[in-house]
Amino acid sequence: MTQKRTLLKYGILSLALAAPLSACAFDSLTVIGDSLSDTGNNGRWTWDSGQNKLYDEQLAELYGLALSPSSNGGSNYAAGGATATPELNPQDNTADQVRQWLAKTGGKADHNGLYIHWVGGNDLAAAIARPAMAQQIAGNSATSAAVQVGLLLDAGAGLVVVPNVPDIS
Repeated sequence: MTQKRTLLKYGILSLALAAPLSACAFDSLTVIGDSLSDTGNNGRWTWDSGQNKLYDEQLAELYGLALSPSSNGGSNYAAGGATATPELNPQDNTADQVRQWLAKTGGKADHNGLYIHWVGGNDLAAAIARPAMAQQIAGNSATSAAVQVGLLLDAGAGLVVVPNVPDIS
């Protein structure tokens, strides 16, 4: 009887320890952002020109998820040079990326998906280049990014990762 209880105890413990691991499994990966996340929409803008995998490519590999540029039908909308607001970059911005994603998905997120929204470096570079408008640019960009993350959450995204802006000095 003691052996059965011990086995039962360890069995329950094993299940309890394994539960958090299954909670970390994601069904999909969607990326919104700039050159730090761009895997091909605007080429590779990173310093090594694609010799090493970007963080999002590593995450996709780690979780066994597909990740390819949205220009090829994939779920990575990031584009080199993107800003949070269309005013700073009408061609490439995360507001348009989120709109494209909403249109593609019918406004429905995968609740078990991993969403990454990383933008801001190009916005801050624009703010530094225009000191008289720096506060306005930074404020508008932060507000726009927050609204975009809200749209992802409102669509049902379960987890949205929003990394900090890198040091651009």
